[in-house]
Amino acid sequence: MPSNLYTYDAVTQSWRLPGKPSIPINPDPDPDPGTPSALPSWSDTNLPWAYTSTTEFTENWPPGQTIVNIQTGSSDFYTNLANTVNAAPGRVVVRLGVGVYHLNQFRMIGSSGKSTYAFGFWFPKLQGFLGQGADKTFIQMDANSVSAQQLSDMAQMDPQEFVPSQMGFCRLDGTNPSSPVLIAGVTFRAEDQQMLTSKHPNLNVVVPQPAPHQGVAIYAGSYGIVSHVRFQGAGRALNSSPPFETANITSQYATIKWFNCEFDGRRSPELDPARPRRCGVWMGNNETLSEFDDCWFHHSNVSRYAANDENRNTAGEYILNRCVSQQITNTQNTDPALNGGASLGGYTNASNFGWESVNGTVTLNDCVIYVDNPYTNGQWPAHLQLTSTGSRNPQGGRLIVNGGRFRHSKFAQIDEFVTMRIQQSTYWWIDGFNNTITINHRNGQRLQPYQYTGSWPVSAQTLANAGITPATHYLIKNA
Repeated sequence: MPSNLYTYDAVTQSWRLPGKPSIPINPDPDPDPGTPSALPSWSDTNLPWAYTSTTEFTENWPPGQTIVNIQTGSSDFYTNLANTVNAAPGRVVVRLGVGVYHLNQFRMIGSSGKSTYAFGFWFPKLQGFLGQGADKTFIQMDANSVSAQQLSDMAQMDPQEFVPSQMGFCRLDGTNPSSPVLIAGVTFRAEDQQMLTSKHPNLNVVVPQPAPHQGVAIYAGSYGIVSHVRFQGAGRALNSSPPFETANITSQYATIKWFNCEFDGRRSPELDPARPRRCGVWMGNNETLSEFDDCWFHHSNVSRYAANDENRNTAGEYILNRCVSQQITNTQNTDPALNGGASLGGYTNASNFGWESVNGTVTLNDCVIYVDNPYTNGQWPAHLQLTSTGSRNPQGGRLIVNGGRFRHSKFAQIDEFVTMRIQQSTYWWIDGFNNTITINHRNGQRLQPYQYTGSWPVSAQTLANAGITPATHYLIKNA
């Protein structure tokens, strides 16, 4: 395919080959002649966790797992869960029925004495959950679950200390590879908590707003398999860095495979028909293996798919297969019902995917990524971002992108280009893009880097003058 002959027509907002019909900017199906249209298109009408049989939930589970039905002697979910786990001789997966299972406290755990080291539940023998389907089984953190002491302690947390809050929806452990965390066929969702009415002066956010909390936490060093699970605003994020950068689910030093999951940063429509955004989609730290198959990340308020490896000298694998990302921190953290509809603060114009201080291998296969953000203040949004944080700036990382679609819904002239923010001081940049980055267009051609230094976004005329097209080059700008 002679893709280097494409020219951009700003009037029709299309790419054109001489003597051929124009290819529209928002084509469907795939615009490349002869290329099969087999890319994911996850949406509310094509959900990744949809199923024809509940047997699909456990297809990737190791054999020999112990599954027990939850006890029903109490009207309280926590009590029934505790009784079920305590009655088991060893670790168990708890099978849940159809319905909503309510939590009403963030219970302190451990011996730290910190009110914010707390979870809706934590049982070392609890291996996970098997539900009846994400449309049928719901685990919910109810409103008014935060204590007065927790509100007071959160108001004192200084972001300059860079210490994350550890008050979360729940904690699950799976540090033994033969007994991994197993979750399937459920939805995790949270109601808004009481208002945080005061905050540390170094925290640049607006109060009052609903109190922050983490989503589901998979304990450090765990193994896990998460399949056909939906997260709907399971956390509550205030800002895009600690202490209150939170996501639907987070893990650290883990080996986890994710199958057919949805990571929605909004409140569930059953809890709030307005569906305001409440948290980031996913956060991982120094993962050994993080692999997502057929997953959907969307509608975050202040953050994105965020991987950070600054805490240890690790070089793990981050893999995404047939995933979709869209509507990532593109509303400047607003909620029409709060602060008069103005920004609550704490946001950045985040890229859809970000890897910080990572020197492992990052691989994306046949993913579809939409940059929906029209704002370029402070930061400018790109599809992919490679940076370093803290004092760790490791060498040796490799990024491989195979196929997929890369959309810019607000900047038509760069639609279909892969766009990247890369910090110039990282070895991703220093070691040379042709060494550290391999991006293969869906037509099979390896794309070449085009470094842009002007104000974002690059103009159609600049691209045309340079002979740059989405089928020949990807765009890089210093982060």
